[in-house]
Amino acid sequence: MALDSRAPLLNRLGLWARHNYRRIFVVTGLLVVVSIFLTSRLRFDTDVLNLLPRNDPAIDTFLETLEQFGAIDYLPVAVRLPENAVLDPYESFVDELAVELEGREEIKGIEYRLGNTEELLREFYPKAVLFLDQAGRERLAEKLSDEGIRKRVQEMRRLLGTPQGQSLKQLLLVDPLGLVELFLDRVQGSRGALNVDWSSGYYLSRDHRMLLILAEPIRPPADIDFDIRLVAAVEDRVAAVQSRWPELVGFEADDGELPPVPEVALGGGYLTALDDARFIKKDGIVGALTSLAGVLILFLFAFRRLGPLLFATIPLVCGLILTFGLAKLSLGRLSSATSGTAALLIGLGIDFVIVSYGRFVEERRKGGDLAASLAAMAGSSGRAVVVGAVTTAATFYAFLVTDFTGLRQMGFLTGTGILLCMLSVIFVLPALIAWREDRYSRRSSGPNLYLHSFGIHRLMRWCMASPRWVLAIGLVVTAIALLSASRLEFEESMEAMRPEGNRGIQVTREVGERFGSGFDYMMLVLRGDSPREVVALADRAAEGARGLVEEGVLNGYSGIDSLLPPTAQQAAVLDWLERGRGELLDIDRIRERFRSEATAEGLRAAPFEPGLDLLGEALAHSEPIGLGDFSSSTQAKALLDRFAQETDDGWVSIVYLYPPENLWRREPPPRCVEWAEELGPNAILTGTNVVNERVRSRVRPDAWLAGILGLVLVAILLYLDFRSIRHTLLSLSPLAVGICWMLGAMVQFGIDLNFMNIFVTTMIIGIGVDYGLHIVHRFREESGGDVERGLIDTGNAIVVAALSTVCGFGSLVFSHYPGLRSVGFVAVLGALSTALVSVTLLPALLTWSRRRS
Repeated sequence: MALDSRAPLLNRLGLWARHNYRRIFVVTGLLVVVSIFLTSRLRFDTDVLNLLPRNDPAIDTFLETLEQFGAIDYLPVAVRLPENAVLDPYESFVDELAVELEGREEIKGIEYRLGNTEELLREFYPKAVLFLDQAGRERLAEKLSDEGIRKRVQEMRRLLGTPQGQSLKQLLLVDPLGLVELFLDRVQGSRGALNVDWSSGYYLSRDHRMLLILAEPIRPPADIDFDIRLVAAVEDRVAAVQSRWPELVGFEADDGELPPVPEVALGGGYLTALDDARFIKKDGIVGALTSLAGVLILFLFAFRRLGPLLFATIPLVCGLILTFGLAKLSLGRLSSATSGTAALLIGLGIDFVIVSYGRFVEERRKGGDLAASLAAMAGSSGRAVVVGAVTTAATFYAFLVTDFTGLRQMGFLTGTGILLCMLSVIFVLPALIAWREDRYSRRSSGPNLYLHSFGIHRLMRWCMASPRWVLAIGLVVTAIALLSASRLEFEESMEAMRPEGNRGIQVTREVGERFGSGFDYMMLVLRGDSPREVVALADRAAEGARGLVEEGVLNGYSGIDSLLPPTAQQAAVLDWLERGRGELLDIDRIRERFRSEATAEGLRAAPFEPGLDLLGEALAHSEPIGLGDFSSSTQAKALLDRFAQETDDGWVSIVYLYPPENLWRREPPPRCVEWAEELGPNAILTGTNVVNERVRSRVRPDAWLAGILGLVLVAILLYLDFRSIRHTLLSLSPLAVGICWMLGAMVQFGIDLNFMNIFVTTMIIGIGVDYGLHIVHRFREESGGDVERGLIDTGNAIVVAALSTVCGFGSLVFSHYPGLRSVGFVAVLGALSTALVSVTLLPALLTWSRRRS
């Protein structure tokens, strides 16, 4: 068959591919090699924060605050203790492990016991008296009285004789009269309100079942390469210290039973990011391989030959490789939202192969030669493939209008991948067929071409023979599905975004259960033009936060008032100090009384003199302190930087708010919202629960917007193809009915809508419209011939294509991400529903309409 310049473009492309398949192979091979190189350089972005919508004050403030102040990201090293265990050997183990970790270049700081705060105590002790309110000043006056000093010295004598005495010794030398007890509360609050047994001197849970080391790495969790090095280094040090366990406990062979070796677990954001990256990579590979395997098995069963496996595999693989090569150029990274792209493209792209090759088989079985069959495949079914690919891509491109970064990435990558798969089918598939049949032409017999109908031809014949009955049954089923869909619920928990089996999340939850809500917090972000303005606003915020703690709305809070007392309170304290220096607050009297009582209790007074000197500095304060008073100590300034920093636009301060455990994870407490609004426009409440609430409020409108836009784009493209409103609506009818059936089936199978699968409806628009499109195209083509046979042949290909889509999307049900699993289930229901309507109700409707006219 000669190449006719007057023939439609797609027909000419099919004939051109028949004679130029070697050129196609060379060009495709070069593109694939380049794409493989680019794909090998793809990175994985595990930071869920990068998937959040932008241009929202609460979300933008949340991200900016985390970037500026950090997320207080620790690597929790949890040491699990046996029940009723003696603490001493395990505390020695923690001491040894902390020393090992402090020497690592990946870690800039370690917190695990009170001894780490000595430098801070010396820095803050002279300022600690300024934190005292009226009740605190009364308690201090009682402690500094002659009777109070006597009781304190007796208490010190008792403490030094207890097992915890050695760990408290340094603290007692710095603070012999117990003024630092107030400061300990501040330290506890600044470290996340961990509920610990402070009497042990360690971060020990109150049930004595866990010791905790908080390692502060030098880089954030989003750096996966760093996470790998960090975790490997820490695990190596843990193993090294565990190997020295007998030596640490002083165990000898004849001592009896060795205490159990400490069990150590790592948690926090670094483990979470590392496991998420592992899951994303594994899900992408497993999803692609299982989808490809399922599709190839289906292809082999449907066409009953090994040869067609080549036709299915090569165009799909080429399209996938080109897509991920483009992903490197356009996105640079793959996220959890794009990790299922390979499975989606396999499920969608195979439809093009099946419909096209099915038409080729049909033409060859009718007796057509190779050139005519390729021309019919490229021209007739090829037109439907192009329109179907463009409409499907359009529905995915509709995600570009959403504010959700992850969905925009997924929409762009999948939509573009569909077009690349379509181009691969248009060029590579006919080239492969031509190459394959040229090889057969040298043999005595040609290939045996076959397409399994899966019994659909009987069902379609009955539907076209009894259209009224079929339409009546379809109407009843649709009504039942709509009634069932009215009970569909929306699961608002963001847990659907989190993977199962993540060690970081599991250990963090365990630490939270042992130590309270120390890792769950909200942030009240305060802004001002000057340090004085932001401190004044922080004072008002602290007063309100204390009220919320008293009401039980919050467990606690920590802010700049942990380090810088309110101005009015400082003035009251300074006045109290001025009036009391000649009598009660006379440091010489206090020093002499302490020496006398210490001698009476058998204690040497000389070691406590440095602590009394610090007390003298505290009582001698005559000026209020400000932010500049914390610059002399690196550690003090680092702690202050957690609460207040200077920016290009002024000053920013943060108040960290700790809600009750396991409460207010989905939304902020209403009282906190009201309180933040009362503070004015320079105060913004944010946090993960605030972000959750904002995402919930925006996901549904975005889903509606993407769905409506996708449907409008599809309708326009179909009309441009058919130039007929009637045929456009007929092509859309399986989609409308199929979505109703899908929603009804979701209720029956107990599948709720969530933040991820709510967008599957938009995806189904692109998937399901192809099936109706192919039926209507074939109906128009056969309008003067054997309509029934033409529709049945197309129906056979549609069924195989739908089953291949099930194989593609079905691989998502093996994902570690619950949200992606639900996407797989919903997509399978949608594909089956729309395909079933396309091969039953639509042929019945077309037959009934044809008979009437």
